Amino acid sequence: MKIFVLLCIAAFGMAEFLSDDEEWSNFKSKFNKVYNTPEEEARRFEIFKDNLNHVREHQKKYDAGEVTYSLGINDFSDLTTEEFKIRYTGLRTD
Repeated sequence: MKIFVLLCIAAFGMAEFLSDDEEWSNFKSKFNKVYNTPEEEARRFEIFKDNLNHVREHQKKYDAGEVTYSLGINDFSDLTTEEFKIRYTGLRTD
């Protein structure tokens, strides 16, 4: 019985940490993301990974009670902060 409990704990713990590739695949599927070229997809994947790492680091702080709000992946997670500002707020930084 102890082994079963440990396996369950290990399985749930491992499910919390999907690889970047798995997260990317889930993101593209969930938000119906399609890119025009392999180069554009590679660029968006790099941006996504940066944003994913930011979310992961923030969630550690949230789980530790260091911040009061949580973050997650959404349909904007393949955009840089600058791209988001320009596209959705009209803010120009130039």
